[in-house]
Amino acid sequence: MSEWYHARGGQQNGPVTFEQLKALARSGGLDAKDLVWTSTMKDWQPAGQVDGLFDAPPPVPSADPSNPYAAPQSAWNEPAVVTGAALQEIPPGSEPIDVGACVKRGFELTKRHFGTILLVGLAYFGVTIVASLLLGNIDSALGFGTTQRQWQTEGGNILAKYQQTGGPFSLILGNVLSIFLSLGLVRIGLNLVSGREVSVAQLFGGSRKLLPAIGASILFGAMMIVGFLLLIVPGIYVILRFGQFMNAMVDRDLGMMESLSYSSSITTNNRLNILLLGLLSIVIVIAGALALVVGLIFAYPLVWMSWMVAFRWMQYGSRAAMDHPGTTTPLLSGGQSA
Repeated sequence: MSEWYHARGGQQNGPVTFEQLKALARSGGLDAKDLVWTSTMKDWQPAGQVDGLFDAPPPVPSADPSNPYAAPQSAWNEPAVVTGAALQEIPPGSEPIDVGACVKRGFELTKRHFGTILLVGLAYFGVTIVASLLLGNIDSALGFGTTQRQWQTEGGNILAKYQQTGGPFSLILGNVLSIFLSLGLVRIGLNLVSGREVSVAQLFGGSRKLLPAIGASILFGAMMIVGFLLLIVPGIYVILRFGQFMNAMVDRDLGMMESLSYSSSITTNNRLNILLLGLLSIVIVIAGALALVVGLIFAYPLVWMSWMVAFRWMQYGSRAAMDHPGTTTPLLSGGQSA
C-alpha cells in the first residue's frame, strides 16, 4: 500500500494511505491547491491533479453497448511522469510568507546544521575580533584615534586620564570587512536552506561582489537616514522594502541598483509579514539572553535561518520550506546554484 504525504502552507503531514487522503478531501481537510506526494512521483503536485482523489471515476463503458456480455474497455492510462525540475520562482507577492512556518523551518535547519553553523560563527567572530584589534593598533600608530577624557579617583584625588579610541581608518575598514563577511554569511545561509554544500571557506568568497555591495549598502543607509529623519515610519518602510538587497545580490549575482530593485519587487505583499518576523526575531534574541545568555548561541542562528527561509519563500513559495518526503533533503536542492 503506497504512502502519501500532503502539505499546506509549508506544513508537511503524513504518511497516510490514499483512502485516508480521499477522506481528508471529502471532509475539507485537503484542498485541491494543497500539495501531495507519493513514491511514484518525482515532485510534489497539486492534489486537484491526482485522479480519483476528489471525484469518483466515471463508469467504464463496455466495448459494445448492445452486447452486455462484451469485455469492458480498459480505462487505464499510463501515469504522467512528473519531472524533478527546479522549483519555479513565483510571481512576487503571490504567496506571502508565513512567519510561524519560517521560524519553525529555521528551527529545524538550525538543529540539523548546528555544528556547521557554530563553526562558521566562531570563524566569523574570530576574524572580526582579530581585525578590530589590528585596525585599532594601526589607528593608534598613525595618530588617527580619537582621544577621550575620563575622570578617575586615585588616593582621594580626581585625575583626568586620556584614552585613545578608534579613528576613521578603523571605522571605514571595519565596515568594509563587515560587508565582506556578510556576503559570505548570506551565501552560507542560502546554501543551508537550499540543501547545498557549505564550508567555512565560503565566508571569504564575496570579494567579487564587494564593491557593488559597498555601494548598495551606502545607498541603503542613506535612504534609511532620510527616512528616519522623516518621522521614523518612512525609514522602517525603506528597511522592509529594500532590506533584502544583500540576499538578492549574492543569490542572483546582481549589481547595486538591480539588487535594490529585486528586493523592492520580492517584498511585494510581504512587508507587514517581514515586520512581524523582525519583531519575533527580537523576542527570540531576548529570550535567548534571558536563558543565562547561553541561549543566544542558539537564538542567533535560529533568527538567521528564519530570515534565509523567508527570502526563499518570497522567491519560491511555501515549498521552499519543505523537504522531499521521508528525507532531510530540501525541495530547493534541485534548483539553486551554489
